[in-house]
Amino acid sequence: MKIWKIGLLVENLKNAEDFYVNVLEMKVISRGPRFVNLDAGDVRLELIHRDVWKDEPRLDKIGIHHLSFKVEDIQQEAKKLQGKGVTFIKEPFVRTEGLQLAFFDGLNNVALHLVDDKR
Repeated sequence: MKIWKIGLLVENLKNAEDFYVNVLEMKVISRGPRFVNLDAGDVRLELIHRDVWKDEPRLDKIGIHHLSFKVEDIQQEAKKLQGKGVTFIKEPFVRTEGLQLAFFDGLNNVALHLVDDKR
């Protein structure tokens, strides 16, 4: 698997975007009311407002939120990983039409993330 995206949970989305765009000169790829995706070279950097995950215990911490891996079939990948002893924080779920996500434990409490995007 290749890292596709790094997610950062931020306190203030406007300030974070200002820093990464104006100071570090990253380009905005897409934007929503509670997230901004930036071009960080070979990977994306996703700035996520902390309220998005406020009710999820393991996913609500400010800072590096997750490393993302893009997959073609999230159900198949999840079963494969579970067969290798991986523990899921959040089983595959539909975030929006055509977009499925899952979170699982990496080493040292790093949240890892599967993305199946058919939008």
